[in-house]
Amino acid sequence: MLSAVMSRNGLRPLSARRVVIAVPVFALALPALMLAGCAASVEDIASVPTETLLIAGEAGVGPINAATPASRAALEAALPGFTVEDVTMAGETSTATALAAFKDGLQVLQVIPAGSGAIGAVHVVTHHAAGPNGERIGMSFAEARQDASLCRPGIGNWRGMPICAARGAPAVTLVYSIPNYEATDHLPDPATMAGAALQRIVWTPGAAS
Repeated sequence: MLSAVMSRNGLRPLSARRVVIAVPVFALALPALMLAGCAASVEDIASVPTETLLIAGEAGVGPINAATPASRAALEAALPGFTVEDVTMAGETSTATALAAFKDGLQVLQVIPAGSGAIGAVHVVTHHAAGPNGERIGMSFAEARQDASLCRPGIGNWRGMPICAARGAPAVTLVYSIPNYEATDHLPDPATMAGAALQRIVWTPGAAS
């Protein structure tokens, strides 16, 4: 089931350079070209056993921390059994070249380098990793027990999506998407927010400082 879902979402390794668009598949306001190339991060997890490969927390994602260089060699050394490939991804406000970490063909992380060669951010894109409070990709806003007071409306590619700080871990951001919701510059009402689905978990070094 998982391999079929990941193949359908464009997350199976390719020999050519990948393009991974970090936007919801139902984002009505985005151009058709962007939607055609997007790879949904929210997985169909109903019948898939959950193995926790990594946990994102205040200090990093698994063994990856602020001291880890943003290079293929360094990431593969820090993540035994993973392979790392170049990707191009669209974040909230820009498109960036990133490094994607795969485990047995499953894309787990997208690492965005900073200009200094350090890590700028790490995006968790599978439910086989967890956030600091047990949050997983595909959980609803309510299931993640998200505090709405820690959220803001997204802009750019993530316009209208709830962008929230994780409870007790300001360096970790939780990005939610809302099915069939027309993007606005404001957060939706509480009932709509409760059904938002967690799309990605983002750790940003030094975000809490």
